[in-house]
Amino acid sequence: MPLLNRLLMQEIAGGLNADGLLCLDGRKRPCAEGVTLVSPEGVSAEIARDGRIILAGMDKQQYIVGEDGRLRARGSNTEAAREAAAGGRPDAAALNGNGQSEGQTVRERVNAEDVRRSDQDFETRIADAIQRAAAQSQDKKDDGGSDLAKIALAGLGALAVGQVLKNNGQVALNTGDRVVVTRNDGSQQVLKDDNMLLRQPGSEVQTENYSDGSSRTVVTRQDGSQIITIRAADLSVLRRIHVARDGTETVLIDESVEVPPVEVAELPAAPQTSDAAAPTTEAALREALAREAAVNRRFTLNQIRSIPQVRNLVAPVDIDAITFDSGSAAINPDQARQLATLGTVLEGAIRDNPREIFLIEGHTDAVGGAAFNLALSDRRAESVALALSEYFDVPPENLVVQGYGEEYLKVPTLDSERDNRRASVRRITDLLASAQ
Repeated sequence: MPLLNRLLMQEIAGGLNADGLLCLDGRKRPCAEGVTLVSPEGVSAEIARDGRIILAGMDKQQYIVGEDGRLRARGSNTEAAREAAAGGRPDAAALNGNGQSEGQTVRERVNAEDVRRSDQDFETRIADAIQRAAAQSQDKKDDGGSDLAKIALAGLGALAVGQVLKNNGQVALNTGDRVVVTRNDGSQQVLKDDNMLLRQPGSEVQTENYSDGSSRTVVTRQDGSQIITIRAADLSVLRRIHVARDGTETVLIDESVEVPPVEVAELPAAPQTSDAAAPTTEAALREALAREAAVNRRFTLNQIRSIPQVRNLVAPVDIDAITFDSGSAAINPDQARQLATLGTVLEGAIRDNPREIFLIEGHTDAVGGAAFNLALSDRRAESVALALSEYFDVPPENLVVQGYGEEYLKVPTLDSERDNRRASVRRITDLLASAQ
């Protein structure tokens, strides 16, 4: 915010007045009710009662100032959000069933030593990855654009920092388990394996890879149940089905369901949230998570993940029991046990309705670089999901994890702030088209 305010003050010093502000939709004032004013440089602003131009709140800003001093798209203004809003059925051979598999099917048994636990930090420190990134960026890999299909087959570790991806920007950071990509509009996006939570000791994993980079994975558990997941070339889930021991199938996620495009300006306002502490009793938490979305349409998982105004149609519940040490994604056992209320509520909700889907969100404070924080926040969301499965038997297939870095600070400060190093949960069942 201070950097945005500085940019706005520079515009005002250069002669900008109220007549120079435009409506966010590009029209001249007066704007329609609820439409934000923006400066020529793209800073959202308001006109005070005395006629002065002042900076609008962060929730109205379409950009933030990046580490290089340039404006970087945020929220629903990013390329990823705009692509998600446009909708359309994903084109993946594994989803359509009309492609050729690439090589033999890969089979493996998951052992305990193959799996990270919630109390363990990642083997690759993000700080080390940052150092490697600085070295690699001196030799940018611009070969006209790398195909995500090749990347999916080779694994995320094959991506070098500076490598240009076709239609997806440039690799800013690779931690081995996650890749942060800087898009053409300056926004950043994290790529990771959406199947990681399903890799539990004793499970048999069978993966069939297709030539376009999509894949079909069957995880067979020791009790005989199966989770079938189809992923896109960027490793995000396109379809997930739970198959019980008796053969009963439950569709959890299905991105092939057609939904209309999202017009952000036409979405209803987000429900009012309280600044009070998160609910601590099972009854209060159950009530908070069960509140229905105030909208009469459904969305894809990608739209929920990528467009803040969509996921905000259901209020998040902060997980106050968990805050993280600076730079860490590990949850110590004492903190994990404090998730008992949340774990009990989620496990019970899924037992009553196997279609329930919960989004676990990770956040960081504003200390450190944006790419660092985005990868770290996504790791933190994964740790919370792991703890819920390890300690309270919450089915991991009903959990989706997503990190949002430093973009949504609980406490508006650029300093180290433990309350910003947090996680939250939303029940997104009512938003998902596949949950109908």
